[in-house]
Amino acid sequence: MTEKKIIEKMYRKLDGELPEKESRDLEQYIAAHPEAAQQLKEWEKVKVLMEQEPTKAIEIDLKNEILSKIDMETYAPKEHKAEIKVVRSIWTMPAFRFGFVFILGVFAGFIIFTFLKADFSKAKEASPEMKGTLYNSSSFDEMKTADVLQYDSPLAKAICNVRYSTRIVEIRVDLSSLYPVRSTLEFDFNSFEVLNIQNVSVNDQTTAMAASNFVQINNVGDNKFIIQLYNKNKLPHYIDFKIYQNDSPIYQNSVQVNKE
Repeated sequence: MTEKKIIEKMYRKLDGELPEKESRDLEQYIAAHPEAAQQLKEWEKVKVLMEQEPTKAIEIDLKNEILSKIDMETYAPKEHKAEIKVVRSIWTMPAFRFGFVFILGVFAGFIIFTFLKADFSKAKEASPEMKGTLYNSSSFDEMKTADVLQYDSPLAKAICNVRYSTRIVEIRVDLSSLYPVRSTLEFDFNSFEVLNIQNVSVNDQTTAMAASNFVQINNVGDNKFIIQLYNKNKLPHYIDFKIYQNDSPIYQNSVQVNKE
């Protein structure tokens, strides 16, 4: 029997309209199907209630039917969500953004300038030639003698007389060469700083240049140079005197200043 026919026979049985043979067939079906037997019992209870208190029975039946068909989770009260408030940040204000960027730019520029200034104070760019009036210091004869370096060969002749005071290191170089030679005075830029270079002989074929830690003379012929360095910390330090021809060293020696 189909489910529809079973339900019809169960209704007819409750109403007392089911013939005896069909009633026995229904009882056999119900005995074999517990769920059908349970459904019949529930309908019998509803019928009894309807006969005793029709109004109450209808209300109970309608309530149960409605509740059984409603998805209670769908209509469950939802948790109250906190209202989201939009708070405008001060960064969204154009005037504040532009002001902040301007101040940041000024600060960054100051930092960069400070570092660049520090680097410039340590190293000077080489100049093609340095000539000028001698720095006003103690006379050369009154300074302490560091050493007198001498070199004599067919290629070049040189005398390097180094003297110093508490403020000035003065180096007098006599350099003679028939062919071009290059002479350098090398030192620690933390200890000395070039103040002045003067070519006494004023030979147009000879030039002198200075950087933060050396003085270079490109010599042809006979020349006399007076080189003055600022004595920064008065601590013992060596000055290297070198002569090159065709970039090959032909002489090298050192002299110590601030011995005491």
